[in-house]
Amino acid sequence: MIKETRAQELVALADVIKMLNDDDALELFKKTLPSAAASLMQVTASTAASSRSRALSMIRAVAQRSSKASRPQMDFIALAISGKKVGFEKVIKMVDDMMKVLKK
Repeated sequence: MIKETRAQELVALADVIKMLNDDDALELFKKTLPSAAASLMQVTASTAASSRSRALSMIRAVAQRSSKASRPQMDFIALAISGKKVGFEKVIKMVDDMMKVLKK
């Protein structure tokens, strides 16, 4: 059964490749491509600062809706995002240090 299905798939793929290589398909593709006069223009640019502020606002919104138990994690993420350098190294170190203190 599996071999038959696989053989049918291979035949179907061969048929599709043959159809795509046909001259009629080439003409259709040429008609659908934009002409040289058509171009795209980027309307807005996303900067690192705007992405960071958007992420920070989302984190704060989630933190307000979340339970108090998950609030510290969200605060840590917000702290890392709102810093000048985006990175979690200091936050991870703080969490590791806190875990060491709690174990003692």
